Amino acid sequence: MNYIDFHVHMDFYKNPQEIINIYEKKQIYSLFVTNLPEIYEAHLPKYNGFKYIRLGLGYHPEMVDYYDFNKDIFNKYFDSTNYIGEVGIDGSKKYTHNIDTQIQVFDYICSKVSNEAKIMTIHSKKAEGIVLEKLKKYKIKYAVFHWYSGNLKTIKDIVDNGYYFSINPSMLESQKGKEILKNIPHDRMLFESDGPFSRYRKITTDPRYFKEIFREFNEFYKIDDFEKVVFNNLKKLLVERQFLEQKSKILKKIIE
Repeated sequence: MNYIDFHVHMDFYKNPQEIINIYEKKQIYSLFVTNLPEIYEAHLPKYNGFKYIRLGLGYHPEMVDYYDFNKDIFNKYFDSTNYIGEVGIDGSKKYTHNIDTQIQVFDYICSKVSNEAKIMTIHSKKAEGIVLEKLKKYKIKYAVFHWYSGNLKTIKDIVDNGYYFSINPSMLESQKGKEILKNIPHDRMLFESDGPFSRYRKITTDPRYFKEIFREFNEFYKIDDFEKVVFNNLKKLLVERQFLEQKSKILKKIIE
């Protein structure tokens, strides 16, 4: 089976090295998202040699209260990865006091990604509309809304703009989550664990449970090949990204 995990915080597990080894051993194509540019910088030397794990350059909006956005480090490593995340805006009550700063940072990140062949994995809790507006403003080509929890109408707007959603087992635990899952087109779904922050049957999600988790998604969607659907969606996304990258290089040579 070809499992994927497009959003996981490997450094937050109690036993990160053990988890990392499982991803590699089970050949799970995964995106290790980071919450700060400094974390990306610290982990980059360790992850260049991995076959199945990719590292995302991120700045989590919840970090605004604790760490300033290090623009210098972000810029230093911007060209070292095809993945930007976790980034975004959190409009929930706990973080509304710093929403302006969050928006400023996200504006800057989007301005950097604009016209670049990079894939963003995005936090958009209670700020789905603002996030979508920014993506459109900066003409972001590839974005994945992670653990979407907004309204159903915005799902259609996101899809109409060509973006994806990464879904996780915690979404199967609530009626709202199930309703959202039903409204995401199958060709726009990717799988994420968001480990260790999501739960599967009241325990922390990790790759050892993927077989059972994927089986539950098969039952929910009444299909036999959920793992194939999300794997093929990821392949399509990566091929499109690579094509844009090659096209951009050709155009740059012509201009030069």
